[in-house]
Amino acid sequence: KQWYQRRVAITAGDCGITKARMVEATEPTVEPEVVDEDEPNLTQSILFDNLIYMGRAVIGSSVSNIEANAIIGELYEYHTDNKVTLAIGSDSTGSIIVLDKNKEVLHKDRIKTVLYCTKSAALPQCFAYTSGHKERGMYYCHAFKCKDKEVCMRVLNTMGSSFNRGLTQDLPSDGRLEYDFEVSLEILEECNNEIIPVAQDKDLFKLRQNRVRHFVLTVTQTSSSVLILERCCGLFLAPSHHPQPSDFVLLDMPVEMETGTTGRGPLYMVKGIWNPCDQPCGDLNDISNGGRDVSIAIDVVASGVVDPIRFTSKTKFKIYQESERFYLYSRYTSQQQFTVALKPNHEDPHRRFGLAEVKAKMITATPSKLRSLFSGIGLGPGDDDISDITESEDEEPLISGTVDTIEQASEETLKRWRTLLESWTDHSTRPNELVKLSRKGIPNSLRKEVWLKLGGISEKDIEENYIYLYDECLHHECRHEQVILWDLNRTFPGNEFYHEGQDGQRQLYHVCKSYAGFDPEVGYCQGLSFIVAVLLLHLPEEKAFALFTVIMNEYNFRDLFKKGFQMLQLKFFILEKLLEDQMPDLWEHFQDHDLNTQMYASQWFLTLFSAKFPLGLVFRIVDMFLTEGPDTLFKIALALLKLSKSELLSHDFEGMLKYFRVSLPKRFMNKKHGQKLLSTASSAKIQPGKVALWEAEFHKLQDEKRSLEDPMRQLEHQLKQSVEANHRLKKKKVPTATLR
Repeated sequence: KQWYQRRVAITAGDCGITKARMVEATEPTVEPEVVDEDEPNLTQSILFDNLIYMGRAVIGSSVSNIEANAIIGELYEYHTDNKVTLAIGSDSTGSIIVLDKNKEVLHKDRIKTVLYCTKSAALPQCFAYTSGHKERGMYYCHAFKCKDKEVCMRVLNTMGSSFNRGLTQDLPSDGRLEYDFEVSLEILEECNNEIIPVAQDKDLFKLRQNRVRHFVLTVTQTSSSVLILERCCGLFLAPSHHPQPSDFVLLDMPVEMETGTTGRGPLYMVKGIWNPCDQPCGDLNDISNGGRDVSIAIDVVASGVVDPIRFTSKTKFKIYQESERFYLYSRYTSQQQFTVALKPNHEDPHRRFGLAEVKAKMITATPSKLRSLFSGIGLGPGDDDISDITESEDEEPLISGTVDTIEQASEETLKRWRTLLESWTDHSTRPNELVKLSRKGIPNSLRKEVWLKLGGISEKDIEENYIYLYDECLHHECRHEQVILWDLNRTFPGNEFYHEGQDGQRQLYHVCKSYAGFDPEVGYCQGLSFIVAVLLLHLPEEKAFALFTVIMNEYNFRDLFKKGFQMLQLKFFILEKLLEDQMPDLWEHFQDHDLNTQMYASQWFLTLFSAKFPLGLVFRIVDMFLTEGPDTLFKIALALLKLSKSELLSHDFEGMLKYFRVSLPKRFMNKKHGQKLLSTASSAKIQPGKVALWEAEFHKLQDEKRSLEDPMRQLEHQLKQSVEANHRLKKKKVPTATLR
């Protein structure tokens, strides 16, 4: 048997069945499981013959669908046709037993220790279940292959039924059981084929007319005793805070429920979709001057409870015109507390409890945990959009593409630049005073010419090469076309040139599409549109395309966007080492508050600092980047951190994130602060020797990580090394002449 020790973030499953309290596993230590040697009693079990037992592996999280799927894939690759019979007990007091062809027990788990089961997304005929004990701090994932996906679903359905039969719990003296829950509500809207969070003011959601809405209700159990929620059987909407049962409208779209865990207990996420055009609900799609009362309810089925439990969240909607634009998104969710009381039920032996009442308690506003708890499941904007989310309208971030005052160059400065340009005829060399002049700022009127010279692009190159290449790539079919279209409205919304219907959006679309065709390995990624947009503010389409191509290839910027973003991770690693080396107190503060480099630097690096800072400063950063090269990324980042050091040291985790996304960009609306930043960046020291050592350290850590994640390849590598060493020993016994 092959053992795999893995660490994967806790994530919800798409089709999993959760059986018991979900907890984070401590680091597991592999040890053999004890198989009950007693003769198995199969009279109360359901048998599935001719399954293939692919093996088992240690799993870091007892309820991780992603990790379970990864283990299924790994075991599938190396499995043999080890046919077994799987016996599943008829209720929760029974066992799951794996029997070999001679009906001898290979493995046995009490159903009470089985925590999760799931079907593979990539291999529909395969499934797995996890088992283990909290006290032992170890969980195992057992993977099986069925004849076809129909058999696989029958096995999973049987497991689900067994989990829920025979569950018992002692009743207190008053005959009632009580469980506490918290339910939080977040709403998202579809906009240009993106799903984005809606704007919010306190307890009021700002919605746009006729937009498809996505409701996300997160149910967290806070009581010490656990009531397992099996599924959601409906999401309802009513135009009132005190609705009658007949006022609720059951949403037609399918409702999904996913599971996860927090430090306080099990967590369930219910997602539903409402299209107000297809399914009206009172006046909740009509433009309104004030907030309208709304109740959003979910009905969930709990294990061992005969009646569904309804949680109702109360909020307000304000409906705006469909074309309304918001640049503010709330980081807070409306959260309500509930107590669910159960009473004995004697009519159904499998559902021993009935619902006595659901008591709603206080409503509070809390920071959104949606993205951190369920990262990567497609619930709205990615990391590039998080910086748009703020706490209140008084703390609105700087709108992307904001134009600040661009200082006009003096006649003396213009004269010096014209003299330099006249003498700069050889594109393969650069004038000696170029760096010194560039650090004072390239005159805005001359940026077009200077940027092209810095990129080594002549008019002859444009006419003979780039115009044809640009046109050729523009008219090729592009698989990234739709993604580019989605990003147009999100690129520099604060700049009139890029407003919907303006020439800027058309040109931006053309250049992004052409480059995606020119460089199929990178194609198009979010962030690239901001850099192209900066160039188009100074250059026509063909020349912007030419310079962008040089930035991506000659300045190695494309490496940041290659598959896996390995080079981007290396940049983060080096920036963290530079911070530790040059500002150890700030580095330690970040470590104490678990602030990772990518949380603040990803947007800086991927957009060349252009997404959130004022354009006057962005142009100066591009000047420096084209003149001094890729190390500009580190120099600007270090300067930003150095100038913000005192403010950052005074904040906690939430305060630092808020400072990075709101206060820091606004600071540079003052041109004196911008000049201070650039002078600080120019004096920053990046020692090539240290960077080379850090790069080697990073690659070594990556190699070690890969070897730990894939022990089979590690064993193959060790075997290969042993064979080669053996071969070399044999060669030593052979005369050199013979070898020739």
